[in-house]
Amino acid sequence: MQIGHQRPVLDPDPPVVHEGALSVALVCMPWAVVDMPSLALSTIAPLFQKRGEVAELDVVYGNIRWLDFLLREVGLRREHYELIVDAEVFGVGEWVFSSCFRPGIDPRDTSFHDLVSDSEHVDAYCAMFRAAPAFIDELARDLVSSGADVLGLTTTFDQNIASFALAHRVKELAPGIVTMLGGANCDGVQGTAVHRARTEFDYVIRGEAERSIAPLVAHIAERQSGGGTRHDVPLRAVPGLCWRDSDGASVSNPIGPTPVSMNVVPEPVYDHYFRDLRKSPVAQLIDVKIPLEASRGCWWGAKHHCTFCGLNGSAMAHRAKPAERVQAEASRAVRRHHVLDLVFADNILAPDHVARLTTDLALPAEWDVRLFAEVKSNLNFGQLESLARAGFTQLQPGVESLCTPILRIMRKGVTGWQNVRFLRDCATCRIYPSWNILVGFPGEDDRDYTALTDALPSLHHLTPPAGVFPIKLERFSPYFDDPDLGLKALGPSRNLVSAYEGVVDALDDFVYVFESAPAGISPEPYGKLRAAVAHWRANASLSRLVALPAPDDSLVVVDDRPAWPSREVVLRPGLEAEAYRALAKGKTLSALASTMSSLGIAVPEGRLEELVEDWTELGIVFHEDATYLALATGLRW
Repeated sequence: MQIGHQRPVLDPDPPVVHEGALSVALVCMPWAVVDMPSLALSTIAPLFQKRGEVAELDVVYGNIRWLDFLLREVGLRREHYELIVDAEVFGVGEWVFSSCFRPGIDPRDTSFHDLVSDSEHVDAYCAMFRAAPAFIDELARDLVSSGADVLGLTTTFDQNIASFALAHRVKELAPGIVTMLGGANCDGVQGTAVHRARTEFDYVIRGEAERSIAPLVAHIAERQSGGGTRHDVPLRAVPGLCWRDSDGASVSNPIGPTPVSMNVVPEPVYDHYFRDLRKSPVAQLIDVKIPLEASRGCWWGAKHHCTFCGLNGSAMAHRAKPAERVQAEASRAVRRHHVLDLVFADNILAPDHVARLTTDLALPAEWDVRLFAEVKSNLNFGQLESLARAGFTQLQPGVESLCTPILRIMRKGVTGWQNVRFLRDCATCRIYPSWNILVGFPGEDDRDYTALTDALPSLHHLTPPAGVFPIKLERFSPYFDDPDLGLKALGPSRNLVSAYEGVVDALDDFVYVFESAPAGISPEPYGKLRAAVAHWRANASLSRLVALPAPDDSLVVVDDRPAWPSREVVLRPGLEAEAYRALAKGKTLSALASTMSSLGIAVPEGRLEELVEDWTELGIVFHEDATYLALATGLRW
């Protein structure tokens, strides 16, 4: 295989290769990020590699090649690629590659063009649209000339049409090449719909692929060696496989009854990514990160599925690797590839991993790693401090809102004040929290948003959200599965309907995002909230609210936030300083009184009420329902 065959170096026991064995090419298409290897292909590749029916295996990073093509042939920049990765306009990445199925059409004559016509980047999007067919042809010819017998593709989010286009062109050039598709976009009915609509795919794997690879490879090898069709019946036993019977009809096997155990998930092999990146002229401009997988599923979602979340689909049950294995895989990846930025791909890092990966299994301190993970936002200060010491510099906590009634509608299992506490403690621990405010939930009240908007100026010293975003109705979410919760699907996303013109007509079982009637927040409070968040984002870097201990045991709260005059609030030793310290955890007045009593501090009647009211008015305490929370950073609890 000429594209760049190499066996994974981490395979200690290479298989016995059968005569006439297969040459397999796995391809990662746009719009996967270019600064990380594909975790899907890096994990699946060893399963192909250890099969005796596979003589050669390559993993080809079509996303890196597409970026190179845009720079070389179109005169665009990496920033233009990232615009689509970041979905400036939802569906634009799919639309770009739809040109491969509409030869000669001008992008300005497509309905999707109306959605991007006001963008300052419209010319770049149109240039990509025109360039996509030539790129697909170039990549397909390289794959065919490499001698590949099998082409495998993975698709998540907006990788669908690029994958369709490549498989379609490969089949035109070499009909005998066996094509297969897997990934999150093939879960459930979506995989069935793809296989029925896109005949360029011989096989589509729905759900997790670890149980499917071995029997499918054995079947393909048998067919390629002239063994006839006697393996068609066994294909019915391959979990989640979509295949065609002797009449050409699409058959869709049930997905396995239980999710895949992490014990059968191999250690990822990233060598192919680093090889392809080294060839790229943009290699020096990319800060590479290595993805890690400590678990699959969602331990919280298995208990209380968040109403808006469509992640996990058929594999919600939480399964985790032993923490020792996670640490060992991370260590080997760092040593092999000399990369110190590690990204946990887990939907949510399990509590036991939080505990163990930050203590006895932490990576060596001298490595100075930078770690990212998604976590639940009710972590306490000690846990966050341990995460920071272990090298976690960025967390995605799924905050979603700072208002308890709306969080209850979401089934998040946290309160608004707990989320504020998390943001405050991240600032103290120097961890960057990535988060958004989501709106548009059935049953939410405008008055809650009015109160939240009024409270935001007191939070300007904390990391602001990336923005305010109405929720989308996602397949597999409780809102999608149960219209009685308040959202009814009105058909596939209009953006995707336009993006798929000329590619697929019936999208009801095909797509992940659907239209629904607006719910929840009214336009006026929505506009005010967005303006308040924009103001927060503009002023966060200039704001400070920090509590500094003084030698006499008093606390000095230094306040530099735009909504208040620059000042120092001195909290005297004893009741004032200790009460404010106690509010670092968040307390009701009765709990605060109990804490003062346990410290032996006498409290005059009504004095605590006066203090928390004064502090709330000064904006140094956040008040929600009956709970008061100290807002100054620098506090430990």
